Amino acid sequence: SCWLQPAGTERVVALATAIGAVLGVVAVWLVVWLPKGIDERLEQPAWTRLATRPVLLVGVGAALGAALGLLAPSGAELALGLVLLAVLLPAVAIDIAWRVVPDTLVAAGTIGALGVLAITRPEALVNHLVMALVVGGVALLVALVSRGGFGLGDVKLVAMFGVAIGAAVPIAVGIAFALAALVAVPVMLVRGRGATVPLVPFLAIGALVAVTGQFAGPALF
Repeated sequence: SCWLQPAGTERVVALATAIGAVLGVVAVWLVVWLPKGIDERLEQPAWTRLATRPVLLVGVGAALGAALGLLAPSGAELALGLVLLAVLLPAVAIDIAWRVVPDTLVAAGTIGALGVLAITRPEALVNHLVMALVVGGVALLVALVSRGGFGLGDVKLVAMFGVAIGAAVPIAVGIAFALAALVAVPVMLVRGRGATVPLVPFLAIGALVAVTGQFAGPALF
């Protein structure tokens, strides 16, 4: 099965690219319908709707699918990366445009990651579930202390990362906060200390980098 072959071959990259494009097409529909059922959504400037443009979602999906196909060290990481991509494509666009993370996406990502692990690495299921509880609890404490800087949607997303990438979550979160700080500092200098930036895009980058094992290696998963 192509899912179990080492990533990096032309066939795997082409398949991952095609899947990423399809996920982008699905995301086009999700970013329209999911926010409608969330009362907590916050209206953002009109330019943020650019993140929901179909051509952008499909193009980014295909590009990230290709990157996962090229960099993932095995079929298991590739499959987990594509599960994350399916969730994070619409989640990033919705967070930029509405500052919310739909629970539906988090639940779907959790179920998808558990399914992949059950098929490819059943022996890792318990460790990943424990990691989800630990990082979810830590993220909740951060949310309570930060007073709005880290929302409950972010907490749920980080817990889902625990299911998907296990012990590599600290790498994902570390990358996310480092990138967020680089962006947040100039934004605050220009717009004032009350300015905020959406965190989900940075969490997405961290998770997708971590799942490829570029900074950790597959042993952490």
